Amino acid sequence: MSRLKLVKEFYQYVRQNKKLWLIPLLILLGLIGMAVIVSQSQAIAPFIYSLF
Repeated sequence: MSRLKLVKEFYQYVRQNKKLWLIPLLILLGLIGMAVIVSQSQAIAPFIYSLF
C-alpha cells in the first residue's frame, strides 16, 4: 500500500511541476537495474552481454 502511495505522490509532483522528463529517466534506470539483477544469474548472463 505504501509503494502505491509513493507512486501516486510522485505522479502528482511530476504533473504539478511540469517535470515530465523525469518519467522516461526513471523507466530507463529501472530497466538497467532489472538487467543488472537478471544478469547475476549464470544461465542468462551470455544473453545479456550480447545485448550490450
